[in-house]
Amino acid sequence: MLRMVIADDEWLIRESLQYGIDWTTLGIEVVGTAADGHEAIALIKTESPHLLVTDIRMPGVDGLELIGVAKELNPNLKSIIISGFGEFEYAQKALKIGADDYLLKPIVDADLIEIVNRLVCQVKVEEQDKQEKVNSYLLKVIRGELKADKLLFEQYGLSGQYGVICWDSESADSLQIQEPGIKSLGQGIVFVEEAQQKQLFFKQLDGLFMNNKIIGGCSTFSNNCEDLHSLYKQALMVKEQLKFSREQGCLFYEHSHSPINMEEVFLYIEEHYQESLTLQSLATKFYISDSYFSRIFKQHTGKNFIEYVTDYRMKIAKDLLEYSLMKTNEVSMAVGYTDQRYFSQIFKKHVGMTPSLYRKLAKEEKIVEARKR
Repeated sequence: MLRMVIADDEWLIRESLQYGIDWTTLGIEVVGTAADGHEAIALIKTESPHLLVTDIRMPGVDGLELIGVAKELNPNLKSIIISGFGEFEYAQKALKIGADDYLLKPIVDADLIEIVNRLVCQVKVEEQDKQEKVNSYLLKVIRGELKADKLLFEQYGLSGQYGVICWDSESADSLQIQEPGIKSLGQGIVFVEEAQQKQLFFKQLDGLFMNNKIIGGCSTFSNNCEDLHSLYKQALMVKEQLKFSREQGCLFYEHSHSPINMEEVFLYIEEHYQESLTLQSLATKFYISDSYFSRIFKQHTGKNFIEYVTDYRMKIAKDLLEYSLMKTNEVSMAVGYTDQRYFSQIFKKHVGMTPSLYRKLAKEEKIVEARKR
């Protein structure tokens, strides 16, 4: 329902405008009437109407001033001026400062309805455009393509505790979630606003997904919009966990018993150590936040991520220097270092000698062992 405020200093006209037309059939709710401009401004501040119908002549703040203030409060507000036959000049001024249309007294209901219907269509188009813009922005923030802007979230009216749901199924597109504060952003991503107040919905979600043969994951909640990308990673991670176990439904992050399979992480490092490996890239790969991944990794290995990868690379480098004919710069490239000088520094720090000295000593040791035989 779109909201309307009516302002006129004549009680009879206010009553006629409010009750003489069945506004609900037009999709409109009259949220308040005002006898002067001051009352109308107060209503606009509290009710945030989409439409304003106002007389041009009122005591205190007249219709012209009212429209000026209303447009400052809400630039998208649609307004209709009611004027007497001799006040046409005022009506022209009103149109210049932002009124959308005007009517001459006595008001003909059919004329007012025609104008209102046209403005309602404009409001709906603008609301849809705004919603698409908000959804596009949210999707980019959630996927980490944009950094969340708290001021922009406030402007878009997004507040409270946020959550993210991800799903994965051929039938997912056919599932329509009709719930206030829940935005389906496409690509299997759902943004949940005021998540803390939607506990009942989340309890029903697992059954909803199972009935529709959908695999999904739901994040924890946060009241910080800057956490949305991390929440997305959580939802993806538990969705993948459910998918791996070949189950259907919706797995919640707090119900996830094994947040990450460390054997898979170690295997990935062994297969990709020669590439540019970073904690951030692996966190993204395994759908988990950077900080949480770092903490879990340290708990399992006793080392931070860089230390572990460097140790593994140095182990491979020693084998290559000892058992292959590769030159030092080739060994450097083979274990993920494009800068041979930097590789030599790292090697010396870990092994206690340069790569060339290590190779020389390794060969000498082999010769000694061979002679003993």
